[in-house]
Amino acid sequence: MTEFDYVIVGGGVAGCVVANRLTEDPSVRVAMLEFGTDKNHKKQIVRAPLGMVTFMMPNLAFLGGTKMMYLYEAEPSRGLGNQKMMLPRGKALGGSSMVNGMIYIRGQKEDYDDWRDMGNPGWGYDDILPYFRKSENFVLASEPDATKNFTLGGKPVREQIDMNYHGTGGPVSVAPPRSPNPLCPTYFEAAKQAGYKLNADFNGEDQEGIGYHWLTQKGGERWGAESSYANPARERPNLTIITEARALEILMDGKRATGVKYDRAGEISEIRAAKEVILATGAFISPQLLQLSGIGDPKELKRHGIEVKHALPGVGQNLQDHIDTWTKQRTKSNLTYGISWGTMHSNAMHILKWFTARRGMFTSNTGEAGGFIKSGPDVDRPDLQLFFCSTMASAQAADSFWGHGWAMHACLLRPKSVGHVGLKSADAYEAPLIAPNFLGDPYDMEILIRGVKIMREITNQPAFDPHRGEEVAPGPDVQTDDDIAAYIRSHSMTMYHPTSTCKMGTDDMAVVAPDSLLVHGLENLAIVDASVMPAVISGNTFAPTVAVAEKAADLIKARGKARMSRTAA
Repeated sequence: MTEFDYVIVGGGVAGCVVANRLTEDPSVRVAMLEFGTDKNHKKQIVRAPLGMVTFMMPNLAFLGGTKMMYLYEAEPSRGLGNQKMMLPRGKALGGSSMVNGMIYIRGQKEDYDDWRDMGNPGWGYDDILPYFRKSENFVLASEPDATKNFTLGGKPVREQIDMNYHGTGGPVSVAPPRSPNPLCPTYFEAAKQAGYKLNADFNGEDQEGIGYHWLTQKGGERWGAESSYANPARERPNLTIITEARALEILMDGKRATGVKYDRAGEISEIRAAKEVILATGAFISPQLLQLSGIGDPKELKRHGIEVKHALPGVGQNLQDHIDTWTKQRTKSNLTYGISWGTMHSNAMHILKWFTARRGMFTSNTGEAGGFIKSGPDVDRPDLQLFFCSTMASAQAADSFWGHGWAMHACLLRPKSVGHVGLKSADAYEAPLIAPNFLGDPYDMEILIRGVKIMREITNQPAFDPHRGEEVAPGPDVQTDDDIAAYIRSHSMTMYHPTSTCKMGTDDMAVVAPDSLLVHGLENLAIVDASVMPAVISGNTFAPTVAVAEKAADLIKARGKARMSRTAA
């Protein structure tokens, strides 16, 4: 049995951040357990941003991307006509940052002020902004010459950015698209014609508007949590990274967490934490591991024959995620990405551009443009996130790479539908029961219907006249609200942003304390991942998870110093 000061369970985004920050103190011994594999940042399929489109394609498994994915299956959602939905997550050191779309979005100021007002002092926007800045290396500020020709609306983007909202020198490289598709400016002009403003920085003073997405890339390559946080720390002698290790149970001595039991290659081992166990396995696995360890709703635990060690009814409740629908349009040209006889030569050139200059199509996440809009005049702040994708290709259907067109997506930012995570059994090797309850509240469907109409409105603007072909989806026969609703029920997907299943707060359903992220009623057990968010933020969740983990690391360090002071006294 091995003992460390801190044992981090989960080497995803939050785990990598905390491991890096805690090991800045050479006197602190840290172990990090991760079920996935290590050093995936070296693989071309990961380094090339375009590789992400293959990660969920079984017929392209030979490329290696599928090995880095959990493909959880949700319970049927009544709002989707009792259909099930795939819920992918990253299975690698660096977690979902190794397989995601690399879009860097912080969310809206109101999101964090709402967290604060829900009983979480210290988590308002003004409290969290310093951690966004601390974690960031904003390319426009640190390497201005690299983006001197980058424009939006005919003006240099650099002139439209308030650098007070950004940081330099942090681990996370935040950059503009390296080689944006030539149809992106057409999309911007169409959005303006439809009455939407342009916005060069969704992470600045105001999120609302249409523009380019900022990406977690460096020099045209993916820059996930393994590259940004794990790699700088891995050579420190006080960090031990144990990959391909499945956590089975949190070890408890009464109400105090003492370590973790885990399985590595069939060998069951225990690892001890002298100071804290830090759970960082995400919104699906963190509640599952708590429940398997006897921490949760007594009814749920007893149903599976698990001894109740600590009653905490909020564990696994309050699951929130973003749901998304789309339209697809063929083009009259071959400017968008796809496979056709006429583009064989240019596609080969893109391969050459990637290997020689890290430019071209292979630096694309296929969603370089988008924005945040209000779905109607009755909405006080953006409630839809739009994406303009320079291909019709779907991650679920490799054959759709053939032909040229674009897809637009509309994502519901603040769903009213809430689900839960439970257990299918007491077997730690079985996936958790995940019931997202997508579109369970009629309001969510209403907003997505508005989203389809808005995407069509933008598509039908004069700017797209030279390019617009036939609408592939939903198709011209889908016009009424009922028709659109039926289409959405069979053509929707999660945006892979699950949160809030171990929420921070002080109410009866809260799981962790806001001033410490320690589990209520227990000692030496903290949770640091997206599960502690009281509500899902208005945008992609990578950047908020990093900021939560940066703040958590400071809280943990402060506890460690206080503990040492008490011991010395």
